[in-house]
Amino acid sequence: ASKCGYTCQEPVLDFCYLPSVCGSCKALFRRFFFNASSQQCEEFIYGGCGGNRNNFETEGECFQAC
Repeated sequence: ASKCGYTCQEPVLDFCYLPSVCGSCKALFRRFFFNASSQQCEEFIYGGCGGNRNNFETEGECFQAC
């Protein structure tokens, strides 16, 4: 019998450190992103498509995730 060599670690939420991305579409959605420099969730305008996972509909969702 062999033993597994993996150890479990807390997942790192790397997407919380991505910059805010407005996306390539032209809509004007109010969204929130985690600003790693200020350690705060901040508002930005999202165009509706593209972007990354550092994009939350509410400030509360942002704080809960990051």
